[in-house]
Amino acid sequence: MDLSSLSAQIASACQCALSPSSAPAQRQEAYTFLQHVREAHGETWQACLALFLDRHDGAGGQTGYKWDGDARMFGVQVVGESLPHLSAEALAFVQQSLVDYFQQEYITYGKAENGVAYLKNASVHLITVLFVHTYPQQFSSFFSTFLNLLRLYSPSHQPAPTTPPPLNPLTADLLLRLLHDVSDEISDAQLRLNKLPHRLAKDTELRDAVREHDAPAIASSIWEIISESLDGISTPSSSSTTLDDLVGLKGKRAREILEMAMKVVGDYVSWIDINLMVTPSTIALLLRALNLPSTSEALSIRTAAADALLETISKGMPPGDKLALLSVLDIASVLGRLVEERDASISQLANGKTATGAPSDDEMDAFAEKFAKLLNGVGCELCKICEDVSRKGSSFERVYSRVSSYCNILIQNNASNEAKSAASVSTSSIFPLLLRLLTDQNDQVAMAIMPFTHTLLSRYKKDKKRSQNVPLDAERSAFLTALLKAAIVKMQYKPDDEWTLSKEGEEEDDELAFLDLRKNLRQIGDAIAILDPQLYSEVVQSTIVSTIEAFEQGATLPWQRLELSLYLLYGFGQAILVTGPLAFSVVPQSELDRAKKEAEYRVDYTAFPLSTLGELLLRACRGNVVEFPHPSVALQFFEITVRYSDFFRLCPEFIGRILPSFLDEHGLHQMDETIQARMFYLFSRFIHQAKHIVQTRVSGQVIQEILSRMQDLLTINAELDSSDASVEGLVKAASTTTFFDAQLYLLESIGTLIWILNQMPDEQVTLLRAVLTPLLSELQANVRPTASSAADYASVLKAHHLIMATGNVAKGFPDATNLKVTPTATPSGSSPGSSGPSANISAAMARSTSGVWVEVFKEATESMLAAAKSMSSFVVIRDAVRFSFNRIVATTGPAVLHLIPTLIDVLLGEITFPELAELLSFVGLLVAKYKNSILEVLDTLLLPVFNRVFHFLKQPITGTDDEIQHATLRRAYFNFILSVTSSNLQQVFYSEKNQSSLSSILSSVTHYIALDNAQISDQRFGFIVLNKLLSLWVVSPPVPATNASSGQPNTAVLVMEESPVPGFETFLYSSAIPICFQVPLRPNFDLLDAQSFQMMGEIASLLKGLYLKRGDEFTQFMMGEYLPTTSGWWPQGAAEEILNEITNATDGKALKKPLCEWVRKMRRALAQARQEVAANNNNAEA
Repeated sequence: MDLSSLSAQIASACQCALSPSSAPAQRQEAYTFLQHVREAHGETWQACLALFLDRHDGAGGQTGYKWDGDARMFGVQVVGESLPHLSAEALAFVQQSLVDYFQQEYITYGKAENGVAYLKNASVHLITVLFVHTYPQQFSSFFSTFLNLLRLYSPSHQPAPTTPPPLNPLTADLLLRLLHDVSDEISDAQLRLNKLPHRLAKDTELRDAVREHDAPAIASSIWEIISESLDGISTPSSSSTTLDDLVGLKGKRAREILEMAMKVVGDYVSWIDINLMVTPSTIALLLRALNLPSTSEALSIRTAAADALLETISKGMPPGDKLALLSVLDIASVLGRLVEERDASISQLANGKTATGAPSDDEMDAFAEKFAKLLNGVGCELCKICEDVSRKGSSFERVYSRVSSYCNILIQNNASNEAKSAASVSTSSIFPLLLRLLTDQNDQVAMAIMPFTHTLLSRYKKDKKRSQNVPLDAERSAFLTALLKAAIVKMQYKPDDEWTLSKEGEEEDDELAFLDLRKNLRQIGDAIAILDPQLYSEVVQSTIVSTIEAFEQGATLPWQRLELSLYLLYGFGQAILVTGPLAFSVVPQSELDRAKKEAEYRVDYTAFPLSTLGELLLRACRGNVVEFPHPSVALQFFEITVRYSDFFRLCPEFIGRILPSFLDEHGLHQMDETIQARMFYLFSRFIHQAKHIVQTRVSGQVIQEILSRMQDLLTINAELDSSDASVEGLVKAASTTTFFDAQLYLLESIGTLIWILNQMPDEQVTLLRAVLTPLLSELQANVRPTASSAADYASVLKAHHLIMATGNVAKGFPDATNLKVTPTATPSGSSPGSSGPSANISAAMARSTSGVWVEVFKEATESMLAAAKSMSSFVVIRDAVRFSFNRIVATTGPAVLHLIPTLIDVLLGEITFPELAELLSFVGLLVAKYKNSILEVLDTLLLPVFNRVFHFLKQPITGTDDEIQHATLRRAYFNFILSVTSSNLQQVFYSEKNQSSLSSILSSVTHYIALDNAQISDQRFGFIVLNKLLSLWVVSPPVPATNASSGQPNTAVLVMEESPVPGFETFLYSSAIPICFQVPLRPNFDLLDAQSFQMMGEIASLLKGLYLKRGDEFTQFMMGEYLPTTSGWWPQGAAEEILNEITNATDGKALKKPLCEWVRKMRRALAQARQEVAANNNNAEA
């Protein structure tokens, strides 16, 4: 098939593939054909090039291209994919064809693809790809070819004679597209991330070649285009196409060309000689573009000019040259004019006055963000210079002084007048501009200068450290004061903002943006607090106090102002970097020193004046700001009480105010569910952290009233969509965060409040029953052994919630191991002689330890387990009962341990892989905590649990998920055995009930270590288990008794040390010793891996430990029984070498390194042997 026919066939296929009227079968056939054309580009590229280039010959009046744009586009793509594979001759053909195309399309015919952007870009990208493969060796005239077209015109569109001729707008557009594409292709940072090393090297060669051969001409042409475009933008173009409109750059076309040229400046300034791009004349052009009239038409040009200026400033160069550049640019003045222009625009919009053609508010915001980034770039560069010269020493003092002078804030006190006058700087400082932009009405403008602000403050902190904390000079203090005040102003919500508290992950973009801005502004404040704590304290204190005073005096305040003051108060402690009671009072150093020296001495913080933070908290509590009628204020206040709960140790009288506020419509009874959920959490944290203060300052009657006011919040609802009425839907609903999760916090706080009533045991039990009885009654009402309807599944979910709720009430009670019957002194910080029931606490705690309330939880646990047993087929119920039992046993201690077998019975029947691993962990923790108290229970449940482990680990592995589950269970199994042995309960393994299974248990350990798919971490735990058992069960062999009279050994009488597991060493010889060598000698074992190295330490300890225990018996076993079995696959002498290492090492730690070296040599030898065997087999087959 000739090229013309193939081109026609490809064009027809493109039309069919893209036509909505084509039959599906035809369209699929067309797609298949086009894919074949693309894959066979080595054979089809010429037809595709013709597809793009072929024109009508004029016969029959037809002109233009033969094929439509879609077909031509496809042709360009195929040619582009073929270029890397073409010969030099073929590339030369493509080169000439494309040069002819551009000459004809842009000069001869003057069509420029009729302005169709995608075709212009496609042709430009094709010749850019050609450039990559041919420049500079084959296509050295690449740039000059296109530069020469800049002032050429079609014979039919010749301009009037001028010197030089005016720029051709079509070829100027072409050149700029080409220059941008070339820079992107060989210099773009994002594209470089995905390129291979050889391509990155090629790009470097191309950039070097451009710099060497064509960069001056490129730069000159760009600036010519910019100059003539600037001259022409004010010349209007007519609405009709005339000869005059096709000549030169003017009007709309000049603006479009100018914007493109500015972007190309940004492309090239970063990688060609800066002297080509930055001269007095080019800087003047850039500033001229930046200072164009404030019209909507000019804004895109000004934006592009700002980007180009930023790229220019960011260009790497010596510090002195960078300072000279900044002086020439006079950025402070430039940006000052832009800020003035923005302020005028904002004022006009506020007054409803908008000039004709003026940019919109959104356009001006976007432009303001651009010049804020420009200021940010200048500032960061100055800070970078300061850092560089300060590191390089005194020879750079002059440069450093110039930077200091330029910044007008970094000036050193000892900077010479000569150094100051040497800097060519603007009379305006950039710092007023920073302060102005930081408070701009558009948050993105403020965010744009954050990097500079943070870098500057970091610079100051380094200077302070170098100066050994010399106080800041007046100039810096003044600037930091202004900066802090600006940051505080910007932190405040805007007057028209609507405040909402969104659930995590559901925040609106605007909300997230403001929170991010606030975080950055807070970091500014924190940095200033480090630089000058007193300055920070004074500014923030003034803001907070003035707001609280205004509120106290009845002034009408916007919620934004009060919320801001509380937000500042919330962050105050973090900023001053002081924690604990010291944050709230001013304690003499002598008191602190005494407390360090005298272990029994306790500082009475209430005896000293309050600190600034303490005073601010006092004012907030006394001012009753929580009553302000806006939820943001109350929420922020309660956040403060939780963060600074230690404050109430110094001022406990405010507890009586805080608790009622927590309970009313400002706190727990908020109408908004999301805010209410947060309040539940805050109340729980406050009660937990301040429970000792509440215990000593709040009467039992008040606590009962508090609990009574919380009753209406305890209604448990289960939210289950009827469409999710399934086991999977239950799991999803139970794992999704809902309002119930917040209620769990509330139930925990109720438990804490009830426990606080331990001085009133009868009332305590009554209240506990009042909370638990409704939960358990409702649980019984929702028991569903099976589920077949949406209502059944909803009942199961509610049962899950009720079981969880029961456990969280117990969580509010203290851990049983922490209940100590000791006299209770007045808590540190309590006022001497303060009233309260603390005198009765000791006796009450004694009663609580044996606990009447313990019986209540015991009964609740029995009821909960009975209900759960009927519903044990549901995984959500099993999860909930394990969760709650864990909470209850933590607070009741041994009282419910006898119920563990019932729990295990509930869990084991339908247990899954993950649940079994969690169960082993749970029981292991109980074993470690209660030790002998749980021995009898452990003896009962050991075999049922282990049998389930063995059952699951026999299941086949069919994928990655199975591998992970097996590994997790193996690790949990090993850890459980370690928990038992570490608690000295190893006798459970050889008890009367379990003795017959001991052999299976031991064999399982070595079996799981030896598995081919076992992970190194699991194997390491397995060897740890073996080492632990060795230390417990292996004893020394019998030795002759010593004759009392002669002192000589009496061979007739042997002294035998009894092992609890006689013959355990035999198991180690037969099963453990072999895997000590087999595992590290496997081909997939990585000795360089950290976990592998740790495991080698465990193996070394096992080998050396067994030798130390059994002595000659170990040596005889190794030489006589085990090592002979390795002779067929170990190199000669290897067995004797490792045995010598084992016997000569002092301990396992000393053996580790030589063992690793021996394994390394053995692996090399075995790998070589395997290669030789493989080679011999291949030769035999041949």
